[in-house]
Amino acid sequence: MADDLNNTFGFELLNKLYDTQVTKKEDILILFVHWYCIKNGFRCIGLGDSKTRDPAEKGSELLPEGWNQQPNYTLRYVFKDKLYILLGTKSDTDFLLNLLRVEGNEASCIQFSIETTVNSLHGSLETLMPTYQTALNTIENDLIAPIYRSRNENSTQTSQSTSQERNILDQPLRQPVLPPVFPEWVPADRGPRNVGGQDLDPLGIRGGGGMIFDPLHTRPSLLREPGGLGVPGRLPPGAVPPGARFDPFGPPDILRPRPPRGNPDSDHLPPPGYDDMFM
Repeated sequence: MADDLNNTFGFELLNKLYDTQVTKKEDILILFVHWYCIKNGFRCIGLGDSKTRDPAEKGSELLPEGWNQQPNYTLRYVFKDKLYILLGTKSDTDFLLNLLRVEGNEASCIQFSIETTVNSLHGSLETLMPTYQTALNTIENDLIAPIYRSRNENSTQTSQSTSQERNILDQPLRQPVLPPVFPEWVPADRGPRNVGGQDLDPLGIRGGGGMIFDPLHTRPSLLREPGGLGVPGRLPPGAVPPGARFDPFGPPDILRPRPPRGNPDSDHLPPPGYDDMFM
């Protein structure tokens, strides 16, 4: 019982204030919706369906003069500095209510059966609307909540997208992933005269690259002396006296371009009519 009293707190006072102005059952429904809107922070700023308002209008908890003098109901409300318009229209047996939020042109709609919802024009809330709790749930869930929820979802989506964009912008730029660079193998001493030095000196005093001499990983500038020829296949200037007989030694010169590879030797091919020696 206490919960019911808390849910309907303030309606009894509002009902007594307008009891003499109520002339039809639709007035009770408008009075009930107006009470619920005021209870949840809405303020009424007058009659009509104008979609513009003076920012100085703060609204009131009271209904304006002549609120039930027209065939249809048009009440203007302000909530959190936004304009709302409540429209009430009677059909043959039903009463249709629309709530429009002007900003965004979003609207919600509910419908009540007049005869089964409103029993009397005067008395307590239980006398006026025996099923008022059902009507209250309908107003809350189908008239007010859809617009308010839509407004919150739009603002939440906007804030989430802004937050995601900010997170993306805040992330540092990723550096490109480069393949690992392995150090090139280089003999301890690149000079060709010291090849095999470590093999002759097992204690490692002299240094040198041992017997491993890789000409492919040795720069030509280390194989040559200025103005002369080097090893392999070449000697520095003055190593061979003029006119002396000299036979080249060592591997072929890797700095010389290799001759193009020719066609296979005909001796490498089987003779005509030869099938298979294993058949």
